[in-house]
Amino acid sequence: MLELKVKMININLPVGHRVLWDCMPLYEYSWFIDRVRMYGKEGMNRDQSVTLAIRDSIREGIFADFVKEHGTEVENMLFTQFNMDDALAVRYEEGVEDGIERGIEQGERRLLIRLVCGKLQKGESPEKIAEDLLADREEIARICEAYRECGPEEAAVCERLAGQDETDPIAP
Repeated sequence: MLELKVKMININLPVGHRVLWDCMPLYEYSWFIDRVRMYGKEGMNRDQSVTLAIRDSIREGIFADFVKEHGTEVENMLFTQFNMDDALAVRYEEGVEDGIERGIEQGERRLLIRLVCGKLQKGESPEKIAEDLLADREEIARICEAYRECGPEEAAVCERLAGQDETDPIAP
């Protein structure tokens, strides 16, 4: 087995780890990011912060040659990264909403199965159950079929139904 040990180094300014003084491009990068953050804390939006940090870089001689030659690419790369962060945050929120929606669907489906199983144990017919529960007859018929195959155990009925349909909200 291979074992890997990693040492994390904080290269953010003002922490100023020694490695920043040994590697000027790393220091310049850290300085630039610190400047973007500083402008952001002063209330400027992301685009303004990046643009001003690029201006400061040229004025201070930080990344000067690189920024003069590739300033547009630097801006585009940073804007893309920040936009990617925003996109990931939105994606996360949408995922949470989808998860909640799916959980509600599962809960409703499990409740329907529980009610149908209870009514079947009392000897009620599938037609009466569908009528009483105001439910789709085909759905009630599928639950009744799974009940006949698995017995009165609700979990077994759910498991049986989950294997029938990929879009089933109680599928694992």
